[in-house]
Amino acid sequence: MTSTRISRASWAVAVMLIFSLAGCGSGSDSAAKMEARYRKAHPHVTIDPTTRSPQDMVAAVTPGKAGPPVELKYELREPPQAGQLLDVDIAVVPDAPQIDRIYGKFQGGPGLDLIEGADLAHVEKPASGAVIRHVVRVLPKEDGIFTVSAAVTVDSVNGSMTRVYSIPVIVGEGLPERTAQAEVAEGSTRPVPAQSAAGTALQTH
Repeated sequence: MTSTRISRASWAVAVMLIFSLAGCGSGSDSAAKMEARYRKAHPHVTIDPTTRSPQDMVAAVTPGKAGPPVELKYELREPPQAGQLLDVDIAVVPDAPQIDRIYGKFQGGPGLDLIEGADLAHVEKPASGAVIRHVVRVLPKEDGIFTVSAAVTVDSVNGSMTRVYSIPVIVGEGLPERTAQAEVAEGSTRPVPAQSAAGTALQTH
């Protein structure tokens, strides 16, 4: 996976979540397009996940840049399917030389049960750039777009700071109605002349 595909995946996921959180119908077509790009950026993982470089993983979405000096990356081991356990490989990368400890908490959202890996154990005095590995196991209940949330806390001489991340999980067909709407919308952008009784050319919208 190239760095270009990774950056596109991160951008697509972020925009998709914005549409989902906004809940506006006008964004459904764009959300479907973002979903398609997300799928292309998440191929089946065929190598040992414990040796995968964080640079080849996808950056989790976070509301803003303010927060503790730590990055969270993830990778889905299998294409998510309803009723099947799914392992999500996590890489937490500290980016500061003087951190006393790092720890975290993971939660599944509606429609996505978190089975194992809810707690990221305390890591004392991690070196800057060190990769902290973790695995979260979830169970999707149905097709759709769901979220695993992660709250990572960093303790240092300056106090404790917590940053929240979101990991989107598209299960099965995702949201088929959005895909269908997007296909219809794309087809309607090309004018199709039709002849009325009065001989006037009409365009479909």
